[in-house]
Amino acid sequence: MTHHQAGKGVPGRGLLGLDRFVATGDGRLLRTMARGSGDDLVVLEAGLGISGLYWGPAQAAIAEGARVVAYERSGFGASTTDAGARDLARLASDLETVIDAYPHRRLVLVGHSWGGPIVRVAAARRLERGRPVAGLVLVDQSDENCPLYFSALSRFTDALQAALLLPLARIRLLGPLTRTAVGTLPEPLRGAVAAASGSPAAARAAAEELRHVVAGLRRLAEAPPRLADTPVSVLSGQRATVLERGLRRAIVCAHRETAAGHPRGRFVPAEASGHLIPLTEPGLVASEALRLLT
Repeated sequence: MTHHQAGKGVPGRGLLGLDRFVATGDGRLLRTMARGSGDDLVVLEAGLGISGLYWGPAQAAIAEGARVVAYERSGFGASTTDAGARDLARLASDLETVIDAYPHRRLVLVGHSWGGPIVRVAAARRLERGRPVAGLVLVDQSDENCPLYFSALSRFTDALQAALLLPLARIRLLGPLTRTAVGTLPEPLRGAVAAASGSPAAARAAAEELRHVVAGLRRLAEAPPRLADTPVSVLSGQRATVLERGLRRAIVCAHRETAAGHPRGRFVPAEASGHLIPLTEPGLVASEALRLLT
């Protein structure tokens, strides 16, 4: 595995510590961002459609107690694009590339939204090879125990979103929409997230990932990743707008079921947050990640 120093023109260069590119087996470069020190490692996996730069506040808090790495998946920001299918297996393989590039003693994986299934698949693979992780933090993850993900309405909205992403990027609206979504981030981080997530390449990557979400969740429901007694913290946002209340209740119920289904599962309500816990309660994410190392 080779590292390459990130060059100029990278959105948010240096905002999350040391920028380095990590090479995948097929020659793609993934931009990683590392802070902290020590031989314990925390790796942060982003949700769908956004650069890993949005982990900034949580990453800074975790760096006080461990080495912590955020990264950009293929197509986002400075990471090169991928011509392959961006399904769960492929995404988990890229995550493992990042993990293996940073030597460590103990490992904690943190996944937000669609990042939750990604870290679970990667952790199960590592466990099969005798390389267990110290714990997982699932941050308001996309959860296969929530039946609403498989509804006709959900499939329709996913398809519509996938179809709209590239046109929005081409008319330069995707970046501003992302900027609004991450409005609680400070500048210049907020602008960097918008730039890294709003390009046509990022739109194509997000649309390709989105096309595999339902199938990926269905496979997880049929054959859950085998995590043995790996500690799993399930952070679940408790706040919702009036229009979101039904969906939020279903998601929280699914999160409780997921936590209860693991021998060492722990349900952690994020009382001040909706879905974007990494932005609204970064300290909660950090405390759970560090707790698994102590």
